[in-house]
Amino acid sequence: MLTQKELLKIYSGFNDDEIVVLATYESKKLTEIAVPILIDELTKRNLGKDLLDWVSMERNFFKGTELEVLKSKIKNSICSDCKTLKNDVRGFFIHHCSLTHNPSEAKLILCESCGKKLRRKNYIISATFGWLSLRSFIKVPLYFLGEIFYSFARKTQSRKIIEEFIFENTGLIRKLGIDRINEVITTNNRYQLSLKRDNRDYIFEFF
Repeated sequence: MLTQKELLKIYSGFNDDEIVVLATYESKKLTEIAVPILIDELTKRNLGKDLLDWVSMERNFFKGTELEVLKSKIKNSICSDCKTLKNDVRGFFIHHCSLTHNPSEAKLILCESCGKKLRRKNYIISATFGWLSLRSFIKVPLYFLGEIFYSFARKTQSRKIIEEFIFENTGLIRKLGIDRINEVITTNNRYQLSLKRDNRDYIFEFF
């Protein structure tokens, strides 16, 4: 782990654009000693109060009762696929072993019915197009064996996907408020199903 002195030297060597990128996309992942240094650089360079506020929101992690309330809000939300208010929305890891279909995997938040339907669709893709790839005689059976194995841990997998979604979108949820969580889920799912795997492309669509 870098020391405070080392971080001071690194951040002071960054140009303004690099500091803005760090504050915008990486601040939630910084260590506790790095955050004050970043804030100091933003202030010294007069890069704007909006960025300072954003760092504050990104670092205001959901914990304890507040986290459980947010999880409950997600569970009882409108499914972004069928557009119906449900009480069984959860996290799904959807993937296949075909080289001809994209994306190969996605972490989505959907209702039970839509999630299972999408999973079955990827089973069909793997069972058909999966055989077109090299070493398919190993990959396809391993894919289905893995699905059987992970079927016993769906609840744990769902919990981890939702917690990861909340963490990655902390600042956006703070800015919009939990009453607009459906918008964040819908946008996240859309990008997960595209070839863009980074929320950098959408977090400021709401600004």
